[in-house]
Amino acid sequence: MELITKYMTRNDCYKAGRKINPTGIMVHSTATPGMMAVDWFSRWNKSYQAGEINRQVCVHAFLDDKEVHQYLPWEHRGWHAGGKANNTHIGFEICEPGGFSYAGGANMVGYDVLKQEAYFRKAWQNAVELCVMLCKKYGLSEQDIVDHSEGHKLAIASNHADVKHWFPKHGESMDTFRKAVKVALKAEQSANSNDPIAKAKKLYRVQVGAFANKQNADAMLEKIKAAGFDGYVKYE
Repeated sequence: MELITKYMTRNDCYKAGRKINPTGIMVHSTATPGMMAVDWFSRWNKSYQAGEINRQVCVHAFLDDKEVHQYLPWEHRGWHAGGKANNTHIGFEICEPGGFSYAGGANMVGYDVLKQEAYFRKAWQNAVELCVMLCKKYGLSEQDIVDHSEGHKLAIASNHADVKHWFPKHGESMDTFRKAVKVALKAEQSANSNDPIAKAKKLYRVQVGAFANKQNADAMLEKIKAAGFDGYVKYE
């Protein structure tokens, strides 16, 4: 999985600067045929308040068959669920391939399953790997992953059909997606069990600061990530 980070700093959601403690992941799909992950930056990195866009939306990431583009910090409150899941869930959109159209809501017209199978499998794999990364980062499991339609049933999201309108065309569902994430998580845990670093009882860790105010800690974390290093905030 290739992860490219470029925040939508002009989007009002980013400017709002609200933070969350992620306890779940919400999977969406774009319902915009043919528009790939990199293209959403110029489309959504705009301000509703300034009259540059007519929607107040922003998700943490878009992905397609090639890349994952992160557009919000993972612990930034997104505007993707249309409900209280925005306060708890990281949201990402799977870009849908071109060559078809929509009619009557979520009805995909002219969608050629055989032609789109290769794209779907690569995008599916990127989605699985992104969820594995986020589960490991925030101590989540496959059971903490829902799609937008499931979020609506749980009364934490608005009424959308994604991704149940698309996955079944390729013989998949959110249940099989969660199973794929579970298998991938177990595979990584098994690999790490043979890693001498993972086995070590004591490790040398690098710390760059300690803060009484979480906003200051988050600000330092953003600086570290902007410099190309990964990190996390631990409260103890």
